[in-house]
Amino acid sequence: MRLPALLFDLDGTLVDSAADIARALSIVSQSRGGPIIDPAVVRPLVSLGAAVVVRRALGAVAGDEIDDLARFRQALGSLAPDKTIIFDGVNATLTALADAGFSMAIVTNKPEALSRHLLRGLALDHFFAAIVGGDSAKLPKPDRSPLDLARQQMGMAGDAGVMIGDSSVDAAAARAGGVPFVLYERGYGAKECATGDIARRFDHFADLPRILTELSIEIDRAASR
Repeated sequence: MRLPALLFDLDGTLVDSAADIARALSIVSQSRGGPIIDPAVVRPLVSLGAAVVVRRALGAVAGDEIDDLARFRQALGSLAPDKTIIFDGVNATLTALADAGFSMAIVTNKPEALSRHLLRGLALDHFFAAIVGGDSAKLPKPDRSPLDLARQQMGMAGDAGVMIGDSSVDAAAARAGGVPFVLYERGYGAKECATGDIARRFDHFADLPRILTELSIEIDRAASR
């Protein structure tokens, strides 16, 4: 059986990055006399994209959108990643999936350089054969092009894939790319996902290897018909 490519979202799926995002936003906010930004403000916004997060979180101290976004990304890139933001069970699960022969990639709307900085700082980068950011493909998710680019970089262009994420953006990208979507129910945007877009769901990472193995068997059987 040829295993599908596993395409993981990053923020809200593998890591609870809201605290780091809030720290970076606070740097920008306080430089303008604004308040410290609470991670609780950030979490429901993350799946909407960086521009929305920055504009809404900065609120009254927001300025030019392009300049604000650049300052936020500069601040975020200056922070040392905190390993406590990795969701429980992620390391063990990624290890188990790699041992089972799965090839994995990151497909995120976070810029590629920031994604690599974060994954390297968390010592997770070695699990992934490709890291595709929001600026890597011609369009970000929910377009299918990041999923296609990831599989191309993995040497699996045209192969089956599975998208694992936490938001309706991930679900829409999976639908556009013609791959099943597996929802992490404890992620930031899980409540917005339509039931019809979800092939499987999980709330503990320890369950994911079994779920993906079962789904892989189904994909293989469907391809053989």
